[in-house]
Amino acid sequence: MIGEEIEVLYEVDSTNEFLKRNYKSFHDGAIVVAIKQTAGKGRMGRTWYSPEGGLWYSVLFKPKVHISLHSYTKVFSIAIVEVLKKLKVKAYIKWPNDIYYNGKKLAGILSEAVSVNDRVVAIIVGIGINVNNDIPDDLKDIAISLKDILKKKVKITYLLDAINKHAWNLLISYRNETENITKLWKKYLVPREGDRIKVKVDEQIVEGTVLKITEDTLYVDVGGKVIGVQSIHQLVE
Repeated sequence: MIGEEIEVLYEVDSTNEFLKRNYKSFHDGAIVVAIKQTAGKGRMGRTWYSPEGGLWYSVLFKPKVHISLHSYTKVFSIAIVEVLKKLKVKAYIKWPNDIYYNGKKLAGILSEAVSVNDRVVAIIVGIGINVNNDIPDDLKDIAISLKDILKKKVKITYLLDAINKHAWNLLISYRNETENITKLWKKYLVPREGDRIKVKVDEQIVEGTVLKITEDTLYVDVGGKVIGVQSIHQLVE
């Protein structure tokens, strides 16, 4: 189960970093929640603004059976989107690991592995969701909170419980069928295979067709030449 053991911290650098330092002290499925993070982080080490009012937490897994890191990210992104759907919030997964609403970032996921002697001993899935926190003026064009979407505050404990229960059910259902996790992930994904998109390549903006999507690369056909896009920041809205 996820969440039978919960540690709540008022302030921490990052819940992922905290668990990387302290994973030995916690059981499989443990959760660390922070009221606020001083050094929240996203993919490729980018900073994640995480003040009081948001849902910032990490889940620890000590897997006995190997499941890829990407599968954990996909499971939690699916769980978040489907829980939000119950709140009448039509969010989507923006490749590869962010949750968006109407072109603005609502949540992000960062999965990391801890290895000892080339063996994975822990997997940590960090989740950050803008819930009741105010979005600073300089980020309002690119980020949004649930409070702003629904015009009311959302109970953070409800979200935490609902997401974790749904993620656990997905993990149990699909642990031996990771290709089906990928199918479900692609159902909520933007862009999709076949979409026309604009991307930045060598400081130029070019347009092409998405041929194939993997966890870490978008393969785009630009005038007969296939380009591999490896960062969300290369995508042009």
